[in-house]
Amino acid sequence: MKKTARFLTTSGVLALLLLMLCANGLEAQQRKSAQTSMKFLSTSNFANAAGMANAVTAVEGGAWTQFYNPAAIAWTTQNVDVTGSVTEFIADINYSAGAASFRPGKGNFGVVGVQFFGVDYGDFQRTIRTDGESGYADAGTFSPNAFSFGLSYAKALSNQFSVGANFKYVTQNLGAGIVDINQDQSFQEQTFEANATVIDFGVFYKTGFESLNFAMVLRNFSPDVRFDALDHELPLTFKMGLSMDVFDLTNIDRTKHSMLVSLDANRSRDFNEQIQIGGQYTFLDLFILRGGYVFPSDEEGFTAGFGVKGKLRRDQYVQVDYSYSDFGVFDNVSRLTFRITL
Repeated sequence: MKKTARFLTTSGVLALLLLMLCANGLEAQQRKSAQTSMKFLSTSNFANAAGMANAVTAVEGGAWTQFYNPAAIAWTTQNVDVTGSVTEFIADINYSAGAASFRPGKGNFGVVGVQFFGVDYGDFQRTIRTDGESGYADAGTFSPNAFSFGLSYAKALSNQFSVGANFKYVTQNLGAGIVDINQDQSFQEQTFEANATVIDFGVFYKTGFESLNFAMVLRNFSPDVRFDALDHELPLTFKMGLSMDVFDLTNIDRTKHSMLVSLDANRSRDFNEQIQIGGQYTFLDLFILRGGYVFPSDEEGFTAGFGVKGKLRRDQYVQVDYSYSDFGVFDNVSRLTFRITL
């Protein structure tokens, strides 16, 4: 009875914090919807997170958690964790990402991580206005791209609390644009490219009630960038999250079954507040099913996914994950992730 009361009290306080976050957003200054630059920094790259609608701020994990809450990698039990992922995004945009974490001294010195991801936007046709019959002339193609590389560090300050940070260098090249035509009819081109140093900071708290976790993260903190004469803000995002294996409250055999439920409140610079809900069922620590939903959203809605583990030794395994995200009128998004732990 005391356990239940403690659970209700803890959950109530944390849920109230989430509600206060969303309510406070209604009184905040107006956002510039869809007017931040380097929006690729907000894209989810890993299937195990996307399958849960990215409600993973308070989810413990390995190297992949660097992209969502760097404080979470402090709780990894693996000395080495390596993961890679590919994403087929909307409009034929392709993402590739990778991360690795290392736990020297079995975590006594914290956990160090490295991460990268790149974006291939494909080829686009360039044209210029002319006085001919068609009204334009072919000017070749251009190929925008983006890339991020970062280092992470996380440390458990106690058996319940950890902090972590990412330090990233990001760059985005929007391609070469035609700004003038020379007298010999050749083109004067200008490359529109910007780069920045970006910091993510997170905290992670194990409440002590069963597996209930609470976490917060601030992502994409950076000065403005400039492609031309104007400054552009990055997609600064603040998230708070809860997660718990709800089977802790039942008599279900925990060695065979696990049911992780997570809830995130997401407040970004360029969009309204969102709630993300995710679930992950695991059987025998080998087979995984995931589902999630995000609201409100213009197009993105439900997500689903699955994973399969193959054990190598006692604490070593390989894992493959797949996720599917519904994007309404756009193409659906698929992600494939591979992971190995040592």
